[in-house]
Amino acid sequence: MKDSRLKGIIALAVVTVLAFGVIYGSKILVKDETDKNADNSQTANDLPGAIDVEGAEGIVSAREITDDVGTVTAYSVVAKAKGFAPPTNPVTWEIIFEPDAKTIREVKIVSHGETPGYGAAMEEESYLTQFNGMSAEDSSEIDAISGATVTTEAIRKLVNNAYEFISNYAGK
Repeated sequence: MKDSRLKGIIALAVVTVLAFGVIYGSKILVKDETDKNADNSQTANDLPGAIDVEGAEGIVSAREITDDVGTVTAYSVVAKAKGFAPPTNPVTWEIIFEPDAKTIREVKIVSHGETPGYGAAMEEESYLTQFNGMSAEDSSEIDAISGATVTTEAIRKLVNNAYEFISNYAGK
């Protein structure tokens, strides 16, 4: 009886070691594939008209948008700021400025982790359209989101950071 019990324990140990080896090996293969894909993916700095944003507070990326002859027709700035959600999920927007680097043409939400019914109200079209044509020089003009003071302040901060960055870059 001891002999068959010992064989069972050894068999279980061998199966466990093999299973661990298969799982570990597959993680290594997936990691290598992920690293290869990351090396081949296009980053914001690779896009046409990319602007160096290193050291700029709250700025993720920026670029000049040009026409066929190279004239700047707009500026795109992706900016982020901590809202109510955890710092790992900041409010991140793309702000498209007119060539004057002061007037907002359009805003787009890139990501956020704000609370549904409160800060997530920023997703409403009626809220987003207030930015179209707005001068970014005074972010205090941005309407507050009812019950979401922290989110509103994050939006004001990221718009202000984007404006400061692009107006300095454009020399306007």
